[in-house]
Amino acid sequence: MEKTNASSKGLVTVVVGLWAGVVLGAVVIGILVFTGVIPLLGNGAAQDNGEAPLAALESGTMIPDVELMSLEGDPIRPSDYRGKIVLMNFWATWCGPCIREMPMFQEYQDRYPNIVVLGVDEEETREKVSQFIEQMGITYTIALDQRAEMGRALRVTFLPTTIFIDEKGEIRFRHYGIMSEEQLVYYLSTLGAISE
Repeated sequence: MEKTNASSKGLVTVVVGLWAGVVLGAVVIGILVFTGVIPLLGNGAAQDNGEAPLAALESGTMIPDVELMSLEGDPIRPSDYRGKIVLMNFWATWCGPCIREMPMFQEYQDRYPNIVVLGVDEEETREKVSQFIEQMGITYTIALDQRAEMGRALRVTFLPTTIFIDEKGEIRFRHYGIMSEEQLVYYLSTLGAISE
């Protein structure tokens, strides 16, 4: 009888261990997918049917006019850019996929002055972000969301997340995870900011 109880307890331990491993593995894979380390459904390029993967179309939703702060300490609001296409990229200095996107965003800001690249740093100090931006050679606009008010208003739950805003201030696309150049071209050309 004691052997039966011992083997039952051993079996339960093995089953619980296996389920814990499955759950942990799923969580790790989910994190890797959403940070862009593992591409999901061809995340590297726009699809043949004209849809960009890992994006949500949100036409008609106005961008909240939450006040952010520039690296110089001046207030920045999304309404300051009304009349322009805005690429609002949520990032942080510790986020590897965020850092990999930044040179591409800088290149497009330099090439297309009719768009605004607005990098929104989440909950870091002005000193830390300023030093990092200088080392990276980034000149597009950086805003600080030190209390994550804009992030909460837009339900940003992981980094990077990029939101595309049209001239009227409406959110048109929300991109989750790292972005390829093909996807960036898709979003900007769909909004009429560039021609493919």
